[in-house]
Amino acid sequence: MMLFEPLDSDYHKRSVLYHAARLSMLHDRMLMRFDKVEEAADKVQAAAAVLVDVTHGSAVDAFQDAVSRNSSADFLQVEAGQTIGL
Repeated sequence: MMLFEPLDSDYHKRSVLYHAARLSMLHDRMLMRFDKVEEAADKVQAAAAVLVDVTHGSAVDAFQDAVSRNSSADFLQVEAGQTIGL
């Protein structure tokens, strides 16, 4: 008895290549997400440090220090004696 090979004999090879490419793409996306999560965690940690400074010292001094350390907060300017309304 003679067995015939399936008509699409390269299906398994293509499947292996497809799954390897898909796994590689998902791996890259996961690493990109980790970078974004790490960046967000750094921002939260910096904000928590500012909060600790504010609660343990002069709020104006702590806020001015935070503004001078963080370039994204350059638009905020507080003069001595001013308050920040929340």
